Amino acid sequence: MKKLLCVLLLVFAAAACGTAQQDIASPGTASEEPAAAEADTVQPDADVSPLAELEWMVGQWVDQGEDATIEATCSWTKNRKFLTRSFSVLIDGKATLEGTQVIGWDPAAKQIRSWTFDSEGGFGEAHWIRDGNRWLAKTSFVLADGKRASAVNVFTYVDENTLRWQSTAREVGGELQPNIPEVTVVRRKATDNEQETTDPAEVKP
Repeated sequence: MKKLLCVLLLVFAAAACGTAQQDIASPGTASEEPAAAEADTVQPDADVSPLAELEWMVGQWVDQGEDATIEATCSWTKNRKFLTRSFSVLIDGKATLEGTQVIGWDPAAKQIRSWTFDSEGGFGEAHWIRDGNRWLAKTSFVLADGKRASAVNVFTYVDENTLRWQSTAREVGGELQPNIPEVTVVRRKATDNEQETTDPAEVKP
C-alpha cells in the first residue's frame, strides 16, 4: 500500500523536520543558507542546545490519509539533551505499526543525528543537513527481513502548525524505488483539558 510505504520512510527520517522560526522569518538567498546553517550547527552557543531550532516540533502531529492515519508525539528528555518521538500508524482505527525515535547532537561529527526503532524489528539512523527552511535527512535503515533501505527525506517548515514532507532517492535491497510525492502534516490541536495542564514555559511561542 503506497501510504504505508510513505509511513515507513517517514519514520526512518526522524521528526526533526524544521528549522528555527526566527531563521525562517528572515531567510537569506539559496547560496547563503548552507553557509549560515553550517555556522549555526558547527559552532553552537555554549548556553543553547544545538537542538533548540527543532523545539517547535514538540507536541502532537497527525497526517490523516485515505488509507491510514499517522500520529506522532515529540517531547524533550531530561536536561533537553535529546528529543524523543513516538509514532503510530493506524488503519481502521487500529495501530499496525509503532515506533520510537531519538534525535540528538553528535558532538564529534558536529551534526544532528537520529535513531529509529519500529515494532516490526526494523531500525536505522539519519544524518541531517539544513537548507534554508528545509531539512534533508540522509537515511539508512535495516528492515525486519534484513534488507537495507535508504532515502533522502525532505522536510519543509511551513508554519508552527504545518510541515511538508517528501522522500527521494529511495532504495530497498539495492533497487531504486519511486519518489514519494510531498504530503502535508499538521499539528493536532490540544483539547481544553490538555491546554489547562500544559506548562506555558514548555511551549515555544
